[in-house]
Amino acid sequence: MRKIGQTLRFLIPVIALVALVVFMTGAGRRERARLEKNKALIMRYGEEFWNKGDMAVADEIVATDYVRHTAGQPDMEGREALKQHLKAIHTAWPDFHCTPEIMVVGGDKVAVHWRITGTHQGTAWGIPPTGNKADFLSVVFHRIADGKIVEDWVVDETAVLLQMGFKLVPPGE
Repeated sequence: MRKIGQTLRFLIPVIALVALVVFMTGAGRRERARLEKNKALIMRYGEEFWNKGDMAVADEIVATDYVRHTAGQPDMEGREALKQHLKAIHTAWPDFHCTPEIMVVGGDKVAVHWRITGTHQGTAWGIPPTGNKADFLSVVFHRIADGKIVEDWVVDETAVLLQMGFKLVPPGE
């Protein structure tokens, strides 16, 4: 009986340690799976929504109360506003295309360094077409909740304006 007691005193901590390792390994797998799911969601957002202009995709993967923060511009609020923004972009740049160059995934955020290309062939925000090709970079931090994109923080290169033929001047000139 004494040997059984000693064996149990040895086995109980070992079993607890094994159970903890199994639990932690499973939690790590679940977290990796969640991160991969978030990455796939953003890849779909870029390809199907932005590149192909598929508005139905926005209904599936963008929250109705979506908010887009873009440096130097007022916030864009709502999924419908995002759809209208995409229509304006595809009107001005019918060959618009974004490609992820760098992607970092962590927690509920996916940071992407997008390369954006297109030819300015239509009026955009009151600016007539220039025919110039644009090739610029945009950094976007996407926040995901409940499997949907709820918020984006966007910083675009000002180089796109120069590529389109605009001149940047200091304020007040």
